[in-house]
Amino acid sequence: MKIKIHNLSLSGITGILFGLISILFIVLINTIINEFTSSSGVTSVLPISFLEIALLVCGVLFVLFSYLVIVLVNKRRRRKNDLKGWESNAKKIRLIFFIQFLVLIFISYFCIQIGMIKLIVPIILLIYGLSCILANHFTNGYTKILGLFFALQSFLAIFFPEVQLFLFAIAFGGFHIVYGFFSSKKLA
Repeated sequence: MKIKIHNLSLSGITGILFGLISILFIVLINTIINEFTSSSGVTSVLPISFLEIALLVCGVLFVLFSYLVIVLVNKRRRRKNDLKGWESNAKKIRLIFFIQFLVLIFISYFCIQIGMIKLIVPIILLIYGLSCILANHFTNGYTKILGLFFALQSFLAIFFPEVQLFLFAIAFGGFHIVYGFFSSKKLA
């Protein structure tokens, strides 16, 4: 059986770096929220729009930074396997996650409009997990298992809303680090 090789991979060091970046950004977001909501914080006197803008900027920076890391780290793997352009599996994976990103933006906006902000983290975890399960066919890792763990984590986030950011960090940070470690062992 021919091993599926594609341009975008979270196996090995890429998954570990993505997990660490995720943890750092989630800690940053948690710090911003805690600073804003504390009565003694410097930012607590600023309008709520400042918090919204800061969180939006953090989200955009996370997406851009993590995408750049994934592409740049995989550049070596692409050269080694003589990949030119975007391989068809990578195109399909990108399409799955791009659609997931658009759906998440729409659902998050809808949740904000109806005042159900606490549902955003569980929905992100669930949709990302489902995207991983869909992308499993185009990868050679444990993406289906990763997706199942994300889906299970989404249910925990619903039942324990007070620790949603902690569960978010475990999922996007810890699960990707473990995925990167185990998938590097599988490929070795």
